[in-house]
Amino acid sequence: MIESERVLPLFPLEQVVLFPGMSLPLRIFEERYKLMIGACQVTDQVFGVLLIRKGSEVGAPAVPERVGCTARMLRVDRLPDGRMTILTIGEQRFRLDGVARVMPEGYLVGDAQLLADDASAAVPPELLDSVSSEFARYEQATLAGLRRPQPVQPPELPRDPLRLSYRVAASLHIHPRECQRLLELDEVTSRLQKELELLKRENRPAPKTIGPFS
Repeated sequence: MIESERVLPLFPLEQVVLFPGMSLPLRIFEERYKLMIGACQVTDQVFGVLLIRKGSEVGAPAVPERVGCTARMLRVDRLPDGRMTILTIGEQRFRLDGVARVMPEGYLVGDAQLLADDASAAVPPELLDSVSSEFARYEQATLAGLRRPQPVQPPELPRDPLRLSYRVAASLHIHPRECQRLLELDEVTSRLQKELELLKRENRPAPKTIGPFS
C-alpha cells in the first residue's frame, strides 16, 4: 500500500538489508557519500538503504533492488582523517518508481513510494506464538554460539505482529536475498509465515557426520 511519494538519496549495500526499527552503523569514506550525508543533514536526516542487485559498494554506481528501507541519521561523527561514522535506524519501507539516477556529486537518488504494511487481516494467535517460540530458540542458540537450547535469558518479544515481524527479520543470519524477499512482502501475516519457515529451518539440528572419526 503506497502511503506517500518523495525523492530519496540512496545508499546501496552489498550484504545488508535494513528493516524498520533496525540499527545500522555506517562508515563513510567515499567523497560522494560524504556529500550525500552533508545534504541530508540540512534537510530531514533521511536517506534510503537498498540491497545491491548488480555492482559493488565502491566505484561505479551500483544497480540496487527496487524495495528498500529509509534510514534516519541519529548521530554523525566526523573523524580527523575526513571519514565519517554515522548511526542510523530503519524507519519505513519504500519502493523505487523507475530507475535510480546519478547526481552530479556521484551518488544515487530515486523517486520513492513510501509503503505502509497491510495489517488489515487479523494474525492468528497461534502463528504469533509459534514465531515467538521458534525465534526464542534461535536467539538462545545464536547467543550461545550453538544450535541447541542454552541457559540464556529468553528475549523479550513484541506482541504486535508488525513489530514482531521486523524484529525477527532484522535478527536472522541468513542470505541477504532471503532478507530482501522478507522486506518485499507487503502483508504482515505472509511475512510471519515465511519467517516461521526460515526459523524452523535454521533451528533444525545439523546432520551427523558419518565417517571413520564420527
